[in-house]
Amino acid sequence: MQFGKIHKAVLVSFALGATVVFATSGWSKPEKKAEEVAALVNGEPIVAAAVQGEIKGILGRFQEQGRKPTDTEMASLRQSVLEKMIKLELLSQESKKAGVAVSSTDIDNELKGYKKGFADDKAFAKALGEAGLTEAVLRKQIGKNLAIQKFIDTKFKGKVQVTEQEAKDFYNSNQDKFAQPEMAHARHILITAKEAEPKADKDRKRAKLVQIKKQLKDGADFAELAKQYSDCPSKERGGDLGFFPRGQMVKPFDLAVFKMMPGDISDIVETEFGYHLIKLEEKKPAKTVSFDEAKAKITAYLTQEKVTANIEAFLAEAKSKATIKILSPQAKK
Repeated sequence: MQFGKIHKAVLVSFALGATVVFATSGWSKPEKKAEEVAALVNGEPIVAAAVQGEIKGILGRFQEQGRKPTDTEMASLRQSVLEKMIKLELLSQESKKAGVAVSSTDIDNELKGYKKGFADDKAFAKALGEAGLTEAVLRKQIGKNLAIQKFIDTKFKGKVQVTEQEAKDFYNSNQDKFAQPEMAHARHILITAKEAEPKADKDRKRAKLVQIKKQLKDGADFAELAKQYSDCPSKERGGDLGFFPRGQMVKPFDLAVFKMMPGDISDIVETEFGYHLIKLEEKKPAKTVSFDEAKAKITAYLTQEKVTANIEAFLAEAKSKATIKILSPQAKK
């Protein structure tokens, strides 16, 4: 787990379609043995263990979804991971050619952000050790990441423009993306109960909510009672569930909420989670977001699309001029 914290920390976000993690082993102590190197990019090594580490992280996400990748998916995964790492190495080399400088202060500030995820410096140092890193090596990796990001910001992001007409054309061609469903803002008090529980226990829990509703009728504050009695984690926010669209909540809850008017408190609603009292705070009708409301997000999206295309074109040219050798069988397994 602690290795994962360090591994995820050493990353740079850029417009290649995703956030790509710099596998820690790939940037530390480059090995000289050919069998330990997955690829050479203009003579600079990408360590096979780095490729395997990145693949392992992705396989963890497959596992979370309860499935195992097919042989075809694994082959594609290995190829795409190595390809992304080659692109990152090319960007790093290009940032050096462009004379991009990263100050110690920049690195210090980034490092402070990583350390915030740990109880203290001792815990941070322990995690570094488990990841096979030192703070000096991590600082070097951070510097490399920041240099790439600065290079992208300077060379690509600052030179892209999106006209208002382009934004309008996108809006008019993608009306479905701007349809906003009916929304409700509600609070609830939950007393958990399972279907298999004895009827006497369930009756007792329901009776507890009957008493709570009497307190509400007598003028008690819903949020305060939620903090006191609710079994839902939302109790810390006074039972506040925020805004949610029709159809997101379990059916009995959803049906009750969208029949209510702002300020209403429901009768007891039974769901698979137990018994609820619901207070509707606010409703927003379904609507289509106007162009003026969506303009900023559309412009940001189209800007990112153009940046991505420009980076890919730049990398294609850089790759055509580079000497790239795929060496390690480990990168292909």
